[in-house]
Amino acid sequence: MVKQMIILQGGEDVRKRTNESLIKKIGEISISKRILVIPWSGESDQKEKEYRTILCNYFSDNGFQETLFLEKNDMNDVIDKKFDSVDVIYLPGGDTGILYKELEKHSLQHRLMKFNGLILGNSAGAIVLTRGTWKEGIFYPGFGIVDFYISVHYIPESDQLAEIDSTLKINIPENMWITVTP
Repeated sequence: MVKQMIILQGGEDVRKRTNESLIKKIGEISISKRILVIPWSGESDQKEKEYRTILCNYFSDNGFQETLFLEKNDMNDVIDKKFDSVDVIYLPGGDTGILYKELEKHSLQHRLMKFNGLILGNSAGAIVLTRGTWKEGIFYPGFGIVDFYISVHYIPESDQLAEIDSTLKINIPENMWITVTP
């Protein structure tokens, strides 16, 4: 892969593998067969540890030979090595505010913008890649790597569109995704 491609998921239950066909396809097109996960979307270390195991098994079962994780204490040279050794990056769901702050704190938004490969954002991970989202009257910012707003876990029967006027907003239902090539 030479050009950046971004896949935004409306949400996936990785325990149930509800988008396994997508993950399998990404595993097939990955040249390196390595994926980098940036798992900083929650406050519970125990939950993150369990989630890491689930993701390792999920990705391994779908064509990846190695799943790498960024650690909050990784130095810049280690981060560079990890980014350079993969052609797929995964940003998980969870708390959008926590994920956004951690990515910003580590200046990873710049690395993501320059990454030539596939970036897969699931729910909160999708939000931080866009200009952001509104939920219950609260705005959650993104880094604008793709130039639109997003609504994840979109329910077509709901009135989620009413919160935005004349701004491009993409609505992605649960277990669905879109592909963007910025």
